[in-house]
Amino acid sequence: MKTKSKRVSGTAAPDPKKFKRLARGSFLAKSGETGPRNTKVRISILLDLDVLNFFKDKASKAGALAYQTQINQILRAHIEGKEVNANALVKDDRFIRAVAKRVKQLSPNRKSA
Repeated sequence: MKTKSKRVSGTAAPDPKKFKRLARGSFLAKSGETGPRNTKVRISILLDLDVLNFFKDKASKAGALAYQTQINQILRAHIEGKEVNANALVKDDRFIRAVAKRVKQLSPNRKSA
């Protein structure tokens, strides 16, 4: 019975002088870097195709963040209460009065004829 032996490729072994020596423990996470906010977790999730395409289209533009990062930012804004709910604002009398006051300040003075 013949056995195959593993052959090392024809390239020479790496030169240890070309590698940078790291200080002991330098590869470990710094304090505060391992909190839940800074820890990414790989999951599997089902999204509607149009939702995924929306974020991928935004991500395809120059200088845009990756689509996963954009989705993460939207979710974070929601859990931190930064989400703006337009329907709730329309029903909020204080908001409507504040908008009316601001519009009045910005509109030019009209003289009635």
